[in-house]
Amino acid sequence: MNTFKGPFRIMFEDLRLQFYILAGVTSFLSILYIVLGIFVPSDDKFMVGVSFGPFYGFSLIYPFFFYTKGFKYIISFGGTRKQFLLSSFLNISLFLIMAIIILNSFYFLTDYLVREGISKGTLFHMGNLANEAGAYLYPWIDLLWGIILFSIGFFLSSIWYYFGTLRMMIGLTVFALLAITFITFSDLYGIINSIIGYYLLFVHILAVAGIVMIILSYFIMRNGPLERGKTAGFTVGSGS
Repeated sequence: MNTFKGPFRIMFEDLRLQFYILAGVTSFLSILYIVLGIFVPSDDKFMVGVSFGPFYGFSLIYPFFFYTKGFKYIISFGGTRKQFLLSSFLNISLFLIMAIIILNSFYFLTDYLVREGISKGTLFHMGNLANEAGAYLYPWIDLLWGIILFSIGFFLSSIWYYFGTLRMMIGLTVFALLAITFITFSDLYGIINSIIGYYLLFVHILAVAGIVMIILSYFIMRNGPLERGKTAGFTVGSGS
């Protein structure tokens, strides 16, 4: 597999199937919410539901399957780690763009129905937490959260594949203890209020941190092990 086309195609075909499933689920939920907004009697607007859950959850969880499916297939067909990483980044970018189009099509449709007095039900969007408004706010927020969630999933899955399950669990345990300590002794209520008050800034900071995690994942795995946990100086058995 000397060209980039092969690795890209492997990742593309797998993500395409997942996208069709998620698009179907999201469309079903959104149409259901629209119907409820039209037929449920109400004098005022009300939040009828959330449509972004399937796509957001997938962006976080699916990177863990990259190394159990796509990575092994690409390597077995003679591809390289760099080809795997670049094809993963490119395909997930296409996936996020298509997800944003579908999600915001339903957001704009429900807003239109509410403005025309046809429906009273609105969909909750993560952009609702911002104190600003604009035609491009919702798609931009979806893009930022897509980057955040994918970067977290891909960074953790890269760490897991590079170091193995044992060291991954040790690291997560230490992180959990630090997080619990921080939550216990910090002003959590004040932190939450600050996040809500500066929501756009907060999301942009997380997105920048996400891009940094993606870059780190690339450098971790570009010469990483071909089998999970088998790094130089420390070998974890195949069951790790």
